[in-house]
Amino acid sequence: MKQVSQKKLTKIVANLFYTKNERWWLIGFSMLMASSIMIEPQLICAALAKGQLSDMWLYWSAIIGSSFSVSFFAHLWRKVPIKTENEFLFFRYSGKGAKVLHTFRSLYLGLLIIPFLISFSVLAFSKIVCFIIGIELRVAIILATLLLVLLTFFNSLKSRLRMDFVLFVVFMTLFCIITISLFEHTGGLSHLATTVQSSKINFSIVPSIGSKTFNAFIVFILVQWWSASILDYPDMNGQKLMATNSSKDLVKSLFLPSLLIILFRVVLFTLPFLAVCYGFTNGIADSELAFTNLFVKVLPSWMLVLVAFLFLIPFISLAQNMQNWGGSLLIENFYKHVINPRVSDDKAKSMGIVAMIYIVVVAGCISIYSESLVGITKYLFAITAGVGPVFMLRWYWWRINAWSQLSAMLAALVYPPILDALFENNAAVNHFITSIEHTYNIDYYPIKIVILTIVVCTTWLMVTFLTAPTATKTLETFATTIKPGGFWKPFSNSGKTFSKLRLLVWLLQTGNGFLLYFIFWHFLLADYIAFVGLLLLYVLGFFVSYQLIQKANANYDLELEKRYNNRAYL
Repeated sequence: MKQVSQKKLTKIVANLFYTKNERWWLIGFSMLMASSIMIEPQLICAALAKGQLSDMWLYWSAIIGSSFSVSFFAHLWRKVPIKTENEFLFFRYSGKGAKVLHTFRSLYLGLLIIPFLISFSVLAFSKIVCFIIGIELRVAIILATLLLVLLTFFNSLKSRLRMDFVLFVVFMTLFCIITISLFEHTGGLSHLATTVQSSKINFSIVPSIGSKTFNAFIVFILVQWWSASILDYPDMNGQKLMATNSSKDLVKSLFLPSLLIILFRVVLFTLPFLAVCYGFTNGIADSELAFTNLFVKVLPSWMLVLVAFLFLIPFISLAQNMQNWGGSLLIENFYKHVINPRVSDDKAKSMGIVAMIYIVVVAGCISIYSESLVGITKYLFAITAGVGPVFMLRWYWWRINAWSQLSAMLAALVYPPILDALFENNAAVNHFITSIEHTYNIDYYPIKIVILTIVVCTTWLMVTFLTAPTATKTLETFATTIKPGGFWKPFSNSGKTFSKLRLLVWLLQTGNGFLLYFIFWHFLLADYIAFVGLLLLYVLGFFVSYQLIQKANANYDLELEKRYNNRAYL
């Protein structure tokens, strides 16, 4: 009876939080739909309305990190013999530290961080809804939260992948219909190009050298992308990448869907310019709400229902993907490990649904008390500053242990409010930071990121060398199973990184990511010769980097085959 019960439990948990052998295109389009694709134009519109498009580098600097993730970490997840990404901690670390870290991270992410991430989407979507329907923002947030609660009962990872693909098709259809109608009612792209060229609004993507925005831009592209971002896919995407059939499929899922929507993104970025250049943002106090006014003022009233669905689809996809990941942390990684390892079938399913409902309810509450999307973003970056290097190094350096990661996460959570309190209430700290602001013409937030990066990294480095390394047997199993390459001094059979190929892919993908905005700019100005030329360059760079990463991963797979062949021979 015990064995039958365990099989049923595995099936139930699998249906909620785990799947295997999925088609690459399902995974790819699911990752695409859960990437906040409709939030970026809201943020661009807000930046344009303030005359500071270059403020977007707070977000755009993440291109460097996402390219780094694809190059150096994505391929490693497929070889990790686990179900959920948080179980990686038991595979990489050992002893009490691994248990404490596993429990802490399950609760820290599931109870706090993931609700914050979902609240970002809830707030963004609710601002759209309240403007279209004409209801208060608080009411829109409550309605969005209730919708997510209802959809929780249909939220499993396997079905999520399939539903995301269906939603993508519907989303693209709606986008084409709405965009064509917008251009028809506003004079077309040529009229917009003329308006942009004659406008006095500051459209510069790169800020003026020496300005506050430029100095913040330097911090974002030199520090924030690696310090305050978790780049090795310890998230819902890592969960999906483990479900691919091969390294080739894994790369396809990361690369090909993003190529297919390049023209969609270029056209999408024109919409904030339509809103600002034609004055649809004038007189609206909340610049993040202003983007919606474009649709309300230009489109016929019957089309506003389509607009609502256009924003609803990516909102549901992102929120439910996050919600499923959070549920796996709270139930599969905490409840089953700590509270009730012998949980019954029915209770496992019920607790999974309850956990996911909790996550979206808390997200809704956070949204009610949040003022802006930028505010949520800065808070999340602040409480991860200095943590990023630990997550990267744990794959490539044997000396990182469970206490390294735990101390980094705790320090990053505790230090930001302490620094804020000292800045506001301590004369010496206030004078020190204020003097930096005046001397280097920079705002508090970039300074905060640099300070937190230094103190958090110092903390986890000290803890690393003051505590014992991970058990030798655990390190050896990890190094010889995953074969990541890097610095595994005690073990000679730890594989190769193929770093030259991966570095080249990283640079090409980063360059392509930035090139996209210049492609868009020439499209916006109706300079179609330059647009087509840069687009062809983008496609060339894309396929070169695609071939290079496939080659690097093929070499990596050969290294793994050697290991298995040697083991079989012995």
